[in-house]
Amino acid sequence: MRIDPELPPRLCLFGDGRQLLDCFELVRQAGVRGPGSAFDGMELAAAPADGDATPAGQARELGIGWSDDVTVLLQSASPGLVVLVTDGATLPCALPGGWRILSPDDARLLFTVASRAAAVQACRPDMARARRLLANLFDNMDDEIALLAPDGTLLDANASLSRRLERPREELVGLPAKEAFPDFPDLDAPGEGDAPSVHAALAAGRKASRDGSRVDRRGRLRYFRTAFYPVPGPAGRPDHVAVLRRDITHDVFLERRLQKSERLAAIGELSMFISHGIRNPLFAIAGFANALLRAKDLGEASREKASIILSESRRLDEILKDIINFARPTVSRPGEVDLADVARRTTAIMRHALESQGIAVTLDLSPDAPVARGDPETMTQCLVNCLKNAMEAMPDGGHITVATGLREGRARLSVSDDGPGIAPDILPRVFNPFFTTRDKRAGLGLAMTKKILEDLGGSVELESVPGKGTTVALSLPPYLELSPEEV
Repeated sequence: MRIDPELPPRLCLFGDGRQLLDCFELVRQAGVRGPGSAFDGMELAAAPADGDATPAGQARELGIGWSDDVTVLLQSASPGLVVLVTDGATLPCALPGGWRILSPDDARLLFTVASRAAAVQACRPDMARARRLLANLFDNMDDEIALLAPDGTLLDANASLSRRLERPREELVGLPAKEAFPDFPDLDAPGEGDAPSVHAALAAGRKASRDGSRVDRRGRLRYFRTAFYPVPGPAGRPDHVAVLRRDITHDVFLERRLQKSERLAAIGELSMFISHGIRNPLFAIAGFANALLRAKDLGEASREKASIILSESRRLDEILKDIINFARPTVSRPGEVDLADVARRTTAIMRHALESQGIAVTLDLSPDAPVARGDPETMTQCLVNCLKNAMEAMPDGGHITVATGLREGRARLSVSDDGPGIAPDILPRVFNPFFTTRDKRAGLGLAMTKKILEDLGGSVELESVPGKGTTVALSLPPYLELSPEEV
């Protein structure tokens, strides 16, 4: 601690031995740890009022000058302050000129304040370390964290939120929360299942959370969970709000994948029933319709009806094939597949159908794309599904780009069209089995593609911006050649 420069340079402790020991403990708590460290230059001395020399050893340990006779201490050339540590203690001699006396009550207050000041000083490095630790922790988290004032404006934010908003943290102070978080929920709206609103939960001192989704700048659907934590003020009541916003897209897709696996088991049983109970009668219907069309005495009106029966039977048969193929376990032989070769062969096969619809195809094959771990035949089937979806999105023609490359350590094959894109409210359902916006399909193309890719250890990512087009990207792990000793 720093001593008032108006205080004398010497401090003489005088009292009974027991009280001197108690006083020495306060001196120790005030930061004295050995000779030369006493009160930043103020000289400490002590003398017993009852002749008890027991405290002498502890005094020397703390660097306090010890004398069995207080008169000797008072004869020092430099004046000082006599601190009476025992009630009723009196000096055996007159107080020399320049010396002053501090009463026992004032002495206890002095050392208590000194010890607490030393404790605060000692805590400062720990507080600084804790502050640096928390700052590093918050700024290195992927989650976005902000502290809100009672009126909903930002008081502070971590580095993740600053990066997304592309603004320094200093400029975020005072920003409304709804401007910082584009999917910020209505804090007064009740939650699911009659759960209380965020404001009601915070007022009760409880945490609240809300899930939401939005389409990012690249047209990808992202899911977020925003958690609100009450921050108590001096009175113990919630004063501020801590907001933590986390991207839970991966968790949502994983949960849906588990739910889908249960549905696929039921679809498998259904497909077996369809195969045996519906497909055989369908063949008979198509056969009789075909026979009627070959009859020479069939009228024109009846011939048109028979033609419709045959056409619809064939369409229903294609739908049944999609269902059976989707429910059947994927048979693939994971090996090495050249995605550029798959792109060239598949577009060559479908080029006539594409050009007849007025669709131009461009191949953008990166020479740096690695060979992927997968099966050429199943990858061809996936690419055909993606191209068919793009064709159906552009019935009046357009442009498709098939590209290969490397992103985030994975081989990538993508199909991009300049069609109308997909509405944000439809994006969450595009990979669901049997979901379709067109009457002529069973809605299994993207679901089948996703299933095949996941069985191969890959993934499917869809990006769509309404009015600008859609991109479906198929990602697979690269194929690593291992020597026989490493396998």
